[in-house]
Amino acid sequence: MTTLDEEIAALREAIASGALKVRSRVNGVEKEVAYASYDDLRKRLDFLRGLQAGGLRRKAILAAVHPGRS
Repeated sequence: MTTLDEEIAALREAIASGALKVRSRVNGVEKEVAYASYDDLRKRLDFLRGLQAGGLRRKAILAAVHPGRS
């Protein structure tokens, strides 16, 4: 199971139990996150599911730089 899968499982478990604190282990380090609301917890779960499905992509920012005229 990947760390992404583990965090999703931890969020699902928290939702099922009605808890707002989620405890998970990432690279051998245990972390605990307290969410302010159920909605925040749900948003995090939706975000991670999007990452897992490959549906979220980074937006590229293109900047054009023109040399100044003297």
